Amino acid sequence: MKLDDVLRGSYQRYIAADFLSTLFFDKRIPLVIDGSMDTQAVSKKLLDCYGDVPVTAECDGRDIQCKASALPEGADTLIVDGCALTDCERFGFSELVSIMKRLRAKDGCEWDRAQTHESIRVNLVEEAYELVEAIDKNSAPMMREECGDVLMQAVFHTEIADSQGEFGYYDMLTELCRKLIDRHTHIFGTNHANNPEEALAFWNAAKKKEKKYASTSDAMDRIPKNLPSLLYAEKVQRYAKKDGFDWKDVSGAVEKLKEETEEFVRADEAHKREEAGDLLFAAVNVLRLSGLEAEMTLREASNKFLRRYAALEAKALATGRQMTDFTLEELDALWEEVKREEEA
Repeated sequence: MKLDDVLRGSYQRYIAADFLSTLFFDKRIPLVIDGSMDTQAVSKKLLDCYGDVPVTAECDGRDIQCKASALPEGADTLIVDGCALTDCERFGFSELVSIMKRLRAKDGCEWDRAQTHESIRVNLVEEAYELVEAIDKNSAPMMREECGDVLMQAVFHTEIADSQGEFGYYDMLTELCRKLIDRHTHIFGTNHANNPEEALAFWNAAKKKEKKYASTSDAMDRIPKNLPSLLYAEKVQRYAKKDGFDWKDVSGAVEKLKEETEEFVRADEAHKREEAGDLLFAAVNVLRLSGLEAEMTLREASNKFLRRYAALEAKALATGRQMTDFTLEELDALWEEVKREEEA
């Protein structure tokens, strides 16, 4: 493509410095970069956003055909042709939105077109937990994939909302950015935080003002009721802590847990369920004050039990007997053997 051709048509144009600070581009539209530039930095940015695409570089009035990885020094202008969505080497947010709009178009994917906020809401929960699992496994490739899946769910809901006239992408992004600016008063305002605790306190103060909480109990009542129960209990306790209604240290919570355990054991059938809830709530307090997340801690314990039980089962079946043929004492002995082997 010649520069004159670009100037006669539709294109996106950036001064080199602005190009380096911009994150997303519409790759269907020709890109023009001009002005004084650090070709090495521009090359790196092109490779990240576009891939090693063909580039027309204008140097002293001459057009030079090159690749993004090999830009000539002294270039005055760089031109990258627009390309079809399916021909992109690299993708950004605008391409994700374009793909979702294509899938939801009248001639798009029948399944995607049929979905509603309600029909896919559980997908977001599943994807969020898959991302948590990737984080727990400390797997960057898994995190990269699962972060994308979580983002896709947010885009899916926004596209549904946009098609129904509820809100659009700029509404969603504006609210997000506004919230980030307004709640970081120690960054974009006059407050100053010396540590993470002070930063969080400023965030919470700004959130309280924004949400117009009438009281702490009002804030508690607005915690999503469909959160996992352990996480819900922890968030309720954290709100109480802000008012000073909390144990001074974990020892008080441990004693309360012992008390609730005894009450559960003594409870009659009419009160068993209530006391069981109190017992779990007290256990969450102990973990929270110990700096542990109850939801993830229990999940890890469940996974550990599953892993050890599978090993126990393998040992038992290797004898030619069925699990039900073993006494509890025999199974307990195998369990201890599995634990010793794992710990070794």
